[in-house]
Amino acid sequence: MRNVRYIVLILMLCPVLAWGQRRFTTNESHEYDLAQKKGFSTKEVENQTDALFGLHASLYSGSHHLIGLSADGSWTSFINTMPTAANTPGGGAAGIHFLYEYQYSGLIVQTGVGLAYQRVFSNVYDTTMYHYNMTDTWSGIKPRNFDLRHQFYDRQDMAQQIYVRVPLYVGHYIFGSKGIGYYLAGLHLTYAFWGNTRQNLTGSTAGKYHDFVGVWDEMDNHGFRKDVPIERKGDQLKLKFDLMVHGEMGYEYNTQQSAKDYRVRPSDRLDCRLRFAAFMDFGILNICPDTKNVYYGIPTETIYDFPTYRMDHVFSTEDASRYWMRNLFVGIRFTVLFGFRPAERCILCDPWRH
Repeated sequence: MRNVRYIVLILMLCPVLAWGQRRFTTNESHEYDLAQKKGFSTKEVENQTDALFGLHASLYSGSHHLIGLSADGSWTSFINTMPTAANTPGGGAAGIHFLYEYQYSGLIVQTGVGLAYQRVFSNVYDTTMYHYNMTDTWSGIKPRNFDLRHQFYDRQDMAQQIYVRVPLYVGHYIFGSKGIGYYLAGLHLTYAFWGNTRQNLTGSTAGKYHDFVGVWDEMDNHGFRKDVPIERKGDQLKLKFDLMVHGEMGYEYNTQQSAKDYRVRPSDRLDCRLRFAAFMDFGILNICPDTKNVYYGIPTETIYDFPTYRMDHVFSTEDASRYWMRNLFVGIRFTVLFGFRPAERCILCDPWRH
């Protein structure tokens, strides 16, 4: 049912795009409707005021093909329902994408392929574990029964991975009185193909004797140790294939020279568009891996020896597989696009314009 809601939201975007297209069209006389609404005549639009709002009206009418690159940086986190893992503090991510974009009047359709690097931290709540009814048989003392207490705290698990992404976004320009904005929304496929993990925490052991009151600690000869730093390094999380919802809104600046009524030289046909935007990506699918790793593993034969304790990243454990986890990215994006079109046929022009 959750996925159905995302599909409904995407379908709701269609009427918004249709309304945006209606705001910016060309009629049979090739007059720019939007420019007329702003008080420009047909002649002014075609010859003098091609730089509408500081941009170029000719670039926002008819079909255009563009290729380019985008780079982004974001805050990221694993949003999850696991009771022992917090959604914060999160971490950072960076991405770079090769893009192809098709525009028809104000409509935008964008696709491509890209890579994203993510490094995210997850705080893990404190844990207390017991081994009951043990016997203290150290030499020189009378054997006594006790419960061995393990405490793990200040734990933070790190995971880093590299994703390959394939986006498909649609959107529209937002025409204003001082420039031009735009928005994009859609989906991108995400697959993590490399990564590793690390766990940092502190551990303590203490004894609660049946014959005595209180808890005994800081007794190294009994195997009781306090505030021992622990670090473990692990393999990739092996996150599942993901489908993420993308939303983006920003501003575009264009550098093309004004169009002429005759064929122009190649250098005059440069169409470069710069965009600055804020965006958010949120995963639709549960990417928590199905594994048999352990949250904490304490071998009974070395029960006092911290270096032999086993622990895996909190989201790569058997406990985590019973819950859901989704990726979240919130950040900024910079895009540069270059327009290209076939050379125009010159029927009558001077040699220097060839």
